[in-house]
Parts: sequence; structure tokens; C-alpha cells
Amino acid sequence: MGAIEAIRSRIAFFRSGDGRRRSFVRRCSRTIQHVGQIRSGFRIMANTRQIVRQLDILRVLRARRHGASIQDLVDDFGVTRRTIERDLGDLGDAGFPLYAVKRGRQNLWNLVHDKEVPPLNFPVGELVALTYIAGIVEGTPFKEDFKNTFERIRNTLKGSMRAFLEQAAYHPQVRGQKAQVTPRIFREAHRAITDRRICNVTYRAIATGQNKTYPIMPFRFLYHYDGVYLLCRNQKYGDLLTLAAERIQDLEVTTESFEDAVDSEIEEQLRQAFGVVLESPISVRVRFTASQAPYIRQRIWHPSQEIEELDDGRIILSFEAGGRYEIKSWILSHGASAEVLAPASLREEIIDEMEKNLSFYKKT
Repeated sequence: MGAIEAIRSRIAFFRSGDGRRRSFVRRCSRTIQHVGQIRSGFRIMANTRQIVRQLDILRVLRARRHGASIQDLVDDFGVTRRTIERDLGDLGDAGFPLYAVKRGRQNLWNLVHDKEVPPLNFPVGELVALTYIAGIVEGTPFKEDFKNTFERIRNTLKGSMRAFLEQAAYHPQVRGQKAQVTPRIFREAHRAITDRRICNVTYRAIATGQNKTYPIMPFRFLYHYDGVYLLCRNQKYGDLLTLAAERIQDLEVTTESFEDAVDSEIEEQLRQAFGVVLESPISVRVRFTASQAPYIRQRIWHPSQEIEELDDGRIILSFEAGGRYEIKSWILSHGASAEVLAPASLREEIIDEMEKNLSFYKKT
């Protein structure tokens, strides 16, 4: 049973109308943040196992009329005494009504059954953040899972907070979402990432429109400009790839495992990338007009960027990044407000592209 399924299987136990359900939803929502993060490769975190164990501890305490000692729980779950003490502390902090009774030389821990836990209270900023996330996941494989999680959280709120959400100060407006990977392929890829299994992926090349099947070692999913990409390595050639999720036609998980991992070298390539294309970095210098300069200054376009202020109000943006096509597209998006100074080869490519574009307009 997967980690998320293990947690969900315990929901039924706490589906009574009391406050324990509210507290559970809070901790469950934290867990889902750790299970399947786009930028962390959907790796099952230690926090997931901790939540499952803590829910089982609650079941034990509820079932044992006279409570359980810390040593009893150590024996039941095969963890250290310090781990159990930390679990009990976390459960208490989460709002579960736990108490200990001294009997002989030991404390027996119990769960109060009739004490109501007060409803959750979210600051306005956190509620706005939740609605913002709802907009981000629209059109992604996480849409339904987040919708269910958000609905559980909504049900725990006070009436005034629910009313705020209905009138929300922030309404995500999603346009032009790309088609995403199908739920089945997403689940299979997630399983392969977690179990470190080689996959046979069938991928449609956008240039030729043809499908090609080859083995990959999947590492993680990346989210970039409303698109989801699968970071992987071509097993045959060893190349790092970022596959656009919507062009993955099929994915078959094999029984063959792999040892490769997202090491510091791969992390460095991701850091150097201008977008999602992993290529050797190039040194780029672009001069922007004075009217465009304020817009360029207010954003971080790449971690390596530096800005040089010119006397006439213009600026020169310099950075070192990989992904030539993405860099070129970004520069062209600024039209006549941007002039490439270096490298010379990129400047020539931009000139050639603009001349072609101009010829189209002259023909019409």
C-alpha cells in the first residue's frame, strides 16, 4: 500500500463528527505537501511514515481502555523511546486530547474521547495562499487531490472564514493551460520515481510529430510556466532529458531498478538552466531601453544575473545560463526594447530571426 493510501485508509477511523477529525485534516494537509512536491521529485518523505505511525498510535490509545505506556508503544511500533515521545508531543500540539496517568513506576497515556478540539483558525494570508495554490494546480495531475484536500480544510473552518473564501480576495484566473500528463501515466511515473525503476517511455517529438520509445531513469517532475516536465536520464546514451508531460504518450514501468540519483552535478545543471532545457551555460549580455529598464530590474530572471546601470537610463543585464532556445525566445519577447551584446553568435541568431519576421510582414 502506498503512503498516501495508507493515510487515507485511516481517515475512516476518524470520520466521527468530533474535533479529532479537524486536527487530522490539518496534519494530513501538511503530509500531502511533503508527498509529491513538483520540485522535490515526489519522493516519499520521512514525514509521511511519521504521520501514519502517529495515526496508528491514536488508534492504539483509543482501543486500550487503561492506556498504554511509552514502552508499550515502543514495542508495538519498533521505534525508539525518543521517537514515541516526539510523536506524543506532536499529537498534543496538533490538538489531540492526550493525557498521562501515573501507575506504579510508569505513565500510561490515554486519549480523551469527549473533549472537543476547537476548529482550525487560519490567518487571512494563509487562506489567500490556499486559493492561489488552487489556481496553480488547475490543469495539472494534482487538481483533484488538492480539491479534495482543500474541501476538507474548508469544512474545518469557522463560518466567517468559509464566507471569506466564497468572496475570496484573490481569485485565480487560469488561461492557456497546457494539456497535461494523463492521471494513469502520472501515477506510473510517480511509482517509478519512488521505487527507482527504469521505464520505457513513448514520447512524441514536437519537430517531427513522430513517437519514439526508449528506456529512461525518472528522477522528478518539474513545474515551469504552467507546464509539467519529467526530469530523467536516457539509459542508453546517458543524456539528461526534460520531457514535456503532455507529449508523453505512454510509460511502462519495468522491474529493472537503477542506482542513479539527482546528485549535486544535476542540481547544478538545474540551477544553471534558464528554463527547463539542460545545456552547457553561455554568457549573455542584453542591453535594455530606459523605458523597459524598470520592468527588468524588478524581477530575478536568473540566479546569476547582474545589472549594470548606464548614464542614459538604459541597463545591461548579464547572466550565465543554459537553454539557448529559451533564452532567445525570451529576448525576442522584448522586441525592440532588447539588444543582444554577447555572445556574437546569439546576436546573429536574433538578427536573422527578426529579419525573417520582418519579411513576413512586408509580404502582406
